[in-house]
Amino acid sequence: MKRRSKAILPLVILISLLLTSLVSGAASPAARAAGTTYYVDSSLGNDSSAGTSEGTAWKTLAKVNAMTFSPGDRILLKAGSVWSDQYLDLKGSGAEGSPIVVDQYGSGSKPLIHFGNTSVNGEGFGVRLRNVSYWEINNLEITSGQQPTDMRRHGVLVVGEGTGAGSFMHIHIKNLSIHDIFGTDRRTGGINFHARGTNTALESTWDGILIENNTIINVADTGIQTMTDAFSNSAWTHKSDAFKNVVIRGNYVEKIHRDGILVRAGVSPLIEYNTTNAIGNACDVNTGVVSYLDHIAVVAAQWAYYTTGAVFQYNEAFDTRKLEGDGQPWDFDVQVKESVYQYNYSHNNQGGTLLVMNDTDENIFRYNISQNDLDANGAFHLTSGGGDLYIYNNIIYRSGTQNRALTHASNTGMAYYKNNIFYNGASGQYTNSPRMAYDHNSFYGLNSSVANDPYKIVGDPKFVNPNTATGRATADGYKLLPTSPLIDAGVTVAANGGKDFFGNPLYNGAPDIGAYEYQGTIPQPVTIFSDDFEDNDFSDWTVSGGSWNLTTDGSLTLSQNTASGEAIAYTGNASWNDYTYSARIKLLTASGNVGLLFRYVDNSNYYTLRLNDSGDKLELYKKSGGTMTLVSSTGYAVTPGQWAAMKVSVSGNVIIGYVDGVQLLQWTDASPLPAGKIGIRMHTSAARMDDVKVVQ
Repeated sequence: MKRRSKAILPLVILISLLLTSLVSGAASPAARAAGTTYYVDSSLGNDSSAGTSEGTAWKTLAKVNAMTFSPGDRILLKAGSVWSDQYLDLKGSGAEGSPIVVDQYGSGSKPLIHFGNTSVNGEGFGVRLRNVSYWEINNLEITSGQQPTDMRRHGVLVVGEGTGAGSFMHIHIKNLSIHDIFGTDRRTGGINFHARGTNTALESTWDGILIENNTIINVADTGIQTMTDAFSNSAWTHKSDAFKNVVIRGNYVEKIHRDGILVRAGVSPLIEYNTTNAIGNACDVNTGVVSYLDHIAVVAAQWAYYTTGAVFQYNEAFDTRKLEGDGQPWDFDVQVKESVYQYNYSHNNQGGTLLVMNDTDENIFRYNISQNDLDANGAFHLTSGGGDLYIYNNIIYRSGTQNRALTHASNTGMAYYKNNIFYNGASGQYTNSPRMAYDHNSFYGLNSSVANDPYKIVGDPKFVNPNTATGRATADGYKLLPTSPLIDAGVTVAANGGKDFFGNPLYNGAPDIGAYEYQGTIPQPVTIFSDDFEDNDFSDWTVSGGSWNLTTDGSLTLSQNTASGEAIAYTGNASWNDYTYSARIKLLTASGNVGLLFRYVDNSNYYTLRLNDSGDKLELYKKSGGTMTLVSSTGYAVTPGQWAAMKVSVSGNVIIGYVDGVQLLQWTDASPLPAGKIGIRMHTSAARMDDVKVVQ
């Protein structure tokens, strides 16, 4: 009977998963204001013209900056235009259903704003939205190039500050190409939202942010971020809810000096389908010109801070750098609660896979795949002071030189590891702690028996073709083969998100272990032999040594009653090679031993998986050419006089042993016995057997 798992997160991130609209307000859409469309052409325009048609287009961005726009207005920049040493500093607000839109017109390359070394009050930007609502910025290219002046620079700056600060709505930023912009501190970079002000200033917040399908390359400091000065201003109150209804989707972020995508002070933000590459001290600059970039100690690729209910899903992160610390793709940072990473793919991140900081609680990491992330901090790095964390149905694949812990615990909350696959093709370690609980995980490779998981499966998970993914869309190699022992072998998890990494519904039968829920029909094993001895006949068994008879012990059992010498009984077909053999076994002699024989050729050539009351062990022996060799053993509390359900699975050169439904050992034989019968063996011991079954 399957165990019921602890319920996971009674409320986790349902709001974010249901996000389908960014427009707040009444259920019925507001009527769109007519507005005016203005055209800007850097080559043929004229600022003395009306600007209201292509033939009367304005020329400079300064002309745009001189206007205060109204709901429904559109500012269209001609494709292929270039504005050097200019910027957009936009004024006015739209209204619900009538945003003000900036976009391109005509065919060709995106309009280019090269703001160079320009600045407003000592700060440079390509586009600024200051104290405004209901704007949509689309289809621009923005750069500053490398400049020697040490100042804050931004591709797009959305700021609330000073006179006019307050609560803002509906800012959409889509399809921008932002590159080669270098600012002086962590409040700068590609796309920045910032609530600024002193303790006495009016506090700013935003509701309805969409940052979608932008490309941000070679930027300092951060690719995309939200920030509030509430963290430093004691009079402000919105440390955890300055940004609501935030969607960051489909962006590509590369060569970033500090962090890739960072949401601070958010309520249920949705961060999905983004890719980050080369995060952390990764800008390509001439240091003779750009000599002022901040010293960077720690970075992460896509993460949150002081945020509740965040959902990070369908993202990819690679080549995040470990500088003086961190270096992970994913991070539940300080005061992140009830949030989830799911369906993400990471690879070659130097710091490991997941960082969990202090004052976090009730977070979930599920159905993610990590391929050859490095392990400067181990695969999971749980720092002191964290709360409860649920890690389930992930694949952690390592095939390089990683040697640190694949699992970790905090010193406060509990870490629950369920249904994960740890493929340790390197030399990684596992952690046991009172602050962590393992349940139905798969362990393969070195140290696979270390983790204190009573329901572990130790052995090859049988992936389709692992270590071949070049991106999230090419991860099919981590699906399970029909012969995988992990199919239907997991434990049920409540509130599990409803689908696996590949979008398949949960569950197809019993839960599978790993990030893939197998969709096919599992071939059912065929019973090739069984014997419960209820026919009062064991004449098809050959016995050697001992004294054998049928004895009633609840039901008829095969019993060997002499506690001296070697006693063997065997049956079956000498051609049997790959099979699973199970039986109930009762040892009758204290300090004695009894085991299953398999691939039995003769009394000089066989394997035996035995219970040994002397030392309380489960032991695997191989006898070849008359020489008996102990090849594997593990601790097991043997109780004479008590039935134990033993099972051994042999496939090719891999042998897996179970007791009472729990896999306890696995061994690979470099020169296996190829085939043989089944049986029972004991030495100086009496024992009984019942319910024998062999399946293929």
